[in-house]
Amino acid sequence: MGELIERHMESMTEEINEMRRTKLFSIEETRLIMKKRKHFECKINGAMKNIQDFKDYIQYEKVILKDIKLRRNKLRIADRKSSIEFKILKRIKYLYEIATQRFSNDFNLCLMYFKFCKESNYNQAASLVIQNMIKHFAHIPEMWKVAAAWHVKKDVNQALSVILKGLTIHQTSETLFSEAIQLELMNRGKDDWTDGSQNKDQLCCQKIQTYVDSIMKNIRSHQFLIKILELLNPYGFTKSVQDKIVKNLMERYPEEADVWHALAQRERNGDHYDEVPGSMHTSNTKFRLDRCFKKYQEGFVMTKSCPDQHRELWSLYLEFLVDLQLHNDNSDMIRNTLLNALRDANDCQMLTERYFVVWVKLLKEETDILDVTEKGLKAIPKSVELWKLKLKYAVIKDNVKNFNQTFKKGVMQLQNKSTPLWMMALRYHILTSSSAVIENIFMSGVQQAEEVGRKMKCEYIQWLVLNKGITEARRKYNDLARTPPFCKELHTIMANLESQELDVNAQELEKVLRLACDQFGGEDSDVWIGLIRCYFEHHKAFESVNSKFDVNELTSRVFREAESKIGHNGPLLADFLGKYDVLKTTEF
Repeated sequence: MGELIERHMESMTEEINEMRRTKLFSIEETRLIMKKRKHFECKINGAMKNIQDFKDYIQYEKVILKDIKLRRNKLRIADRKSSIEFKILKRIKYLYEIATQRFSNDFNLCLMYFKFCKESNYNQAASLVIQNMIKHFAHIPEMWKVAAAWHVKKDVNQALSVILKGLTIHQTSETLFSEAIQLELMNRGKDDWTDGSQNKDQLCCQKIQTYVDSIMKNIRSHQFLIKILELLNPYGFTKSVQDKIVKNLMERYPEEADVWHALAQRERNGDHYDEVPGSMHTSNTKFRLDRCFKKYQEGFVMTKSCPDQHRELWSLYLEFLVDLQLHNDNSDMIRNTLLNALRDANDCQMLTERYFVVWVKLLKEETDILDVTEKGLKAIPKSVELWKLKLKYAVIKDNVKNFNQTFKKGVMQLQNKSTPLWMMALRYHILTSSSAVIENIFMSGVQQAEEVGRKMKCEYIQWLVLNKGITEARRKYNDLARTPPFCKELHTIMANLESQELDVNAQELEKVLRLACDQFGGEDSDVWIGLIRCYFEHHKAFESVNSKFDVNELTSRVFREAESKIGHNGPLLADFLGKYDVLKTTEF
């Protein structure tokens, strides 16, 4: 084994010398390359044969190739490629050959080797790999597709022959059937065989019909039949096959929502079922849409016994109409169709929050808007968007009493999800009401639980600074910050407000940052960094108040306290230490 490794290493000498001579790599870099290669050689030639060792070695050589390409472009060195790149490519090919011999049952390895040969223009080797794959991996459908793809550029008939051989083994393979149909469509213009009574399109259509018959017999999948329909759609000469698929879908899968959606969309695109080709109506947009809408209606009847599919079809229909209306906003017909569909869906209790919102936005009359909003809230009382719409309408009407009543009802329904309503109430009353009214809203909001309370605390402090000054904000902050639910954002906002004062009060800022550390120091490294930064930035202010103030001693004490509190959390501690090191090297 040692002699073999040495021979392999010696064979790399010329390549390494050329790397140095062309100055693509330094002497030290080439030494590292040789060291790494020897490591891999020892592994792949050792007693324990491991496929991953081969993959790692191959990947390493590919990385070197990529690096060489980048260096050649950067340094504009084009010579000696045959002594460097070609030798590396041959080495990779050799490694693949040995690996595929030792691990002949590994399909992915063979596939990797084939792709390498194809990309490197080792065409003869690629053909041999394909032959071996057919011999060893006939049980894998993907292999037949890969083999066909290799032959298709040279000979479509050969590719078809490969796929057909695969289909004799894999009679339920969607991949192979799909590939066979695509190859037939590709080959129809090249097929010279004819008996004189049929043209090439008819012959191709007959062949595809044979595949479709096999699919219907062996594969129970409406999604695959829909996929085949989409595949055949651009080819008008396959209409008879398409109609047969449509008929099969309606007979065998009448309760599937996506079947009716696909068939309706075909009608919209002019692919009418049982319609004579060239009919005068096929190019008429209104005619197409009428056929499309009727197909959805037919689907609603057929899916009614399957609630989930019925609901899904309504969703697909409404989404289609919304998109149609969006791109044809001047069409009264489409708008009216969408409105009628929304009413019908509501009667069937099929509307989600999204479509109630769409419905409201389509309406113009006040009574209609209120009626639909009420219907939506009755169906989905926890809908944030619908409560927002109802509040928005009250704002437009500038009805304070109605706004406040709607707001209270919405908050009662939404509870902890009512933050958007509180924000709307603040924006509305800030423009229309006195400071006393606004403060009452804040006082009520900060007493709410979780998300609402935290958000309102932050908004309240900022409002106080702007309207009553920093002193009142400090007083209220001391109450709010110590009242659950605790809010980390409140400390951050208050610290920023203190820092933005023209004459920063370092002692007040310290109180805020200290409280943040007390409440959140075990879960957030930034609060400690903020406190330490405060001492560094404002050490002169602290010294003017306390002559014994020692910034280094104090920051060291805070550092130890932080370590103690977050030491149980390794990643958090590492984050803190990293930020602390950066902070220490910063000059304030």
